[in-house]
Amino acid sequence: MTPGHEDANLQRSLKSRHLTMIAVGGVIGAGFFLGVGEAISKAGPAVILAYIAGGILTLFILLLLVEMAASHPVAGSFQEYASEALGPRAGFATGWTYWAAFLIGPASETIAAGTFLHAWFPAVPIWVFALVVAVVMTVVNLIGVLVFGEVEFWLSLIKVLALVAFIVWGAIALFGLSPSPVPSVTNLVNDSGFAPAGAVGVLGALLIVMFAYGGTESIGTAAEESEDPARDMPKIVRSTILRIVVLFIVSVTVLVAVLPWRDAGVSSSPFVDATSLLGGPAAANVMNFVVLIAALSTIDAGIYATSRMLYSMSRGGYFPKVFSHVHPRSKTPIFAILVSCAVLFLGAGLYLLFPDFAYVWLASLSGFGFMFAWLMIALSQPGIRRRVESEGELKWRAPGTPYIQWAALTLILLTFAGQFFIEGGWKMIATGAVWIAFTLVYFETIGKRRFLAHHRPGPSGGDAQSR
Repeated sequence: MTPGHEDANLQRSLKSRHLTMIAVGGVIGAGFFLGVGEAISKAGPAVILAYIAGGILTLFILLLLVEMAASHPVAGSFQEYASEALGPRAGFATGWTYWAAFLIGPASETIAAGTFLHAWFPAVPIWVFALVVAVVMTVVNLIGVLVFGEVEFWLSLIKVLALVAFIVWGAIALFGLSPSPVPSVTNLVNDSGFAPAGAVGVLGALLIVMFAYGGTESIGTAAEESEDPARDMPKIVRSTILRIVVLFIVSVTVLVAVLPWRDAGVSSSPFVDATSLLGGPAAANVMNFVVLIAALSTIDAGIYATSRMLYSMSRGGYFPKVFSHVHPRSKTPIFAILVSCAVLFLGAGLYLLFPDFAYVWLASLSGFGFMFAWLMIALSQPGIRRRVESEGELKWRAPGTPYIQWAALTLILLTFAGQFFIEGGWKMIATGAVWIAFTLVYFETIGKRRFLAHHRPGPSGGDAQSR
């Protein structure tokens, strides 16, 4: 949709390497380094299968999204695609649900960052660190999109290099080439077998796994700020999948081989515990620093994506016009960023009230939101393709369609169904369903009225401005 006012022009400063690392940064965070422990506790070593399924689904969704973004780049990405392909009601539910899901994730990452810092400076309360992290991430996102891209590039690079180092170190130890004695690959089968909870455990772990993969789709929200979307968006598919899927699957395989699966949890990162087995406390401190960097990077990418989603929905007329205001110098949607950052501060308070409950529940609820967004991406792609082809020609065609779309829909539905087979899983589905119902009620009572007023023909035949 073409902006209806002059200030809604975002800066086109993101290069291909920035876009690739935005995708990586949105995924490899504390949700992976810490959340993997919860997934392992549900599936045992068979969590490897859950990460393989998540990687396949990530690939399919990314292919479908990049096809749309290369030919039709817009801020807000799949929220706009859902509106155009499935109607404004679906677009609103997609945008608002994704906004909430991606904010819940960074809120939990802020808590995680505070916890990691507290381990080194126990005299300072966790909530103080969480607030400092929230303020720093707010400033970074307000300065400008190019600064964001550079910060995210280097933070993500640290995470990738650390995972590669862990994989190499763990493999050397497992093959008996390290002087330090560590558990062998028999950890994959010697405690109740490879899949102690069977297929049900793998299905139950999928939502936590999808929370870890969630964020890849954030590259779509960056399409309008790419220098050349038709060139950059397809180019990053191969590199993103290589970095994310291979790193995830291989590193988790090494992890469950090094660390007995019953020792994994969310009180600390299983990667830190495994690194401690490999190299002692000093090595564990280095990995703890990497986990901290991972949390900061994911917060950075999360605020970027959610502020652009709010900007897009405001520009579309669903919310007040103030959220689509772009600062004339930094070329960033400053009020959308401030609202998105405000949730980071709420996350610290939630942790103080419910320290034992907050992280896993927030991660699962955020995972539901990501899955809903992915569902809408898969449902929107055929309609957007038809529209683009009717107006011209696709600039890039996703291979394997429509079969990859059908496979993606099946995996998403299996992920949702799997929650009914684990303890408390139905509560996540019920909470997500209540949220979707709430968004639809808002749309029917308030959002639709604003949308129609925004798109009412003006005196010159154009759209009326938001009030």
